Amino acid sequence: MKLFGNNYAINTKSKIWLILVGLFAGCQFIQKDADKTPIAEIYDTYLYFEDIDPAVYRQKTPEDSLNAIHQYIEDWAYNNLILKQAERNVDTVKINRLVKQFRNDLLADTYKDLLLQKYIDTIVTQDTLQWYYNKYRHYFLSKEPELKPKYLVIDKNHKKTDKFKKWFFSDKQDYFDSLIKNTNNFSKYNLTANQWYLIPEFKKEFPVFNSINDKIILKKGNKFVLTDSLSLYLVFINDVVLQNQLMPLSMIKNDLKQLILSKRKQATMSRMENNIKQEAINNKIFKIIKTKQSK
Repeated sequence: MKLFGNNYAINTKSKIWLILVGLFAGCQFIQKDADKTPIAEIYDTYLYFEDIDPAVYRQKTPEDSLNAIHQYIEDWAYNNLILKQAERNVDTVKINRLVKQFRNDLLADTYKDLLLQKYIDTIVTQDTLQWYYNKYRHYFLSKEPELKPKYLVIDKNHKKTDKFKKWFFSDKQDYFDSLIKNTNNFSKYNLTANQWYLIPEFKKEFPVFNSINDKIILKKGNKFVLTDSLSLYLVFINDVVLQNQLMPLSMIKNDLKQLILSKRKQATMSRMENNIKQEAINNKIFKIIKTKQSK
């Protein structure tokens, strides 16, 4: 008899329906103190009705509930059969060894993370950042030119374009505040120049610059008023770093912080490993047994 053949599926489904109809007819839910009711068997493994998550069949019509439980039983049967076959045909010794190693690694790594959370200092002060920046400044040379622009993009026919131009290229705080109040009029903007771009990234973001020479774009303080068929682009080049030029601390601050924390983590882990081993040696828990071969 084939387990998943047509005859089996029809017969099994009929039996399941009879069993479940009886269960549902007798009581909607099995009493907590009643004995468990087996509804399927694979070799010596049983599936009990009480072990099925009620979410599988609750809040459904009786027919849908029965269909859902039937599908659950079919899935349970397949999973158990494939597991039994795997146990007979797969090298379980190797599997068990891998499972044990995975468990040990997961347990050890979780404990290490808990220790690191307890002992590592995650606060990186500005003075610390500046010290690392000064000490390792030769590592912070730009491989490619980058620029940090301030920009806004608006409909070129907007009635306030003249005001926006005046406000945008001014250093007055009042004008900046006025721009902030009007951001709903801008299709795209960055009024604080807080993002660095490589030239290809910048031109992809603003295709209107494709016809402009890179040297002109890469000039700090340059102002641009450009248009295409739909929009007006106001751009101010707030800062620039040329190739092989030292990148400013503000540009690499986050990366430098991660580098510092990584170094702290390595140092802390090294100290913890030494302390754990030394404590075990002092308490005579860990000892190296000398043999003839090791002499």
